[in-house]
Amino acid sequence: MWWQYYGDAVIAVSALTALLILSSIHFFSVKNKRGFIIPLSISIIGYISFVIGIVFIRGFEGLGFMIYGVIIMGIGLLYYLGVGVYRKIRY
Repeated sequence: MWWQYYGDAVIAVSALTALLILSSIHFFSVKNKRGFIIPLSISIIGYISFVIGIVFIRGFEGLGFMIYGVIIMGIGLLYYLGVGVYRKIRY
């Protein structure tokens, strides 16, 4: 089966997809979307870079895309959580 060969890739992509889906659900449920557009965009760009590195390039050459994608997505998610926590505490 496919998960026997690419189990690590499936787990990594599914974990990042779950984080992105949860962020998107929160984004669409919040009333004031103004502060969340940029962090969600950064997270989506990081996710796309990660997926390009792990699916299309594969191997040692794709490692840079994967690392940069995870770093960019992490920055976007931290920024997203920071904006959310800051707005919650502030108001």
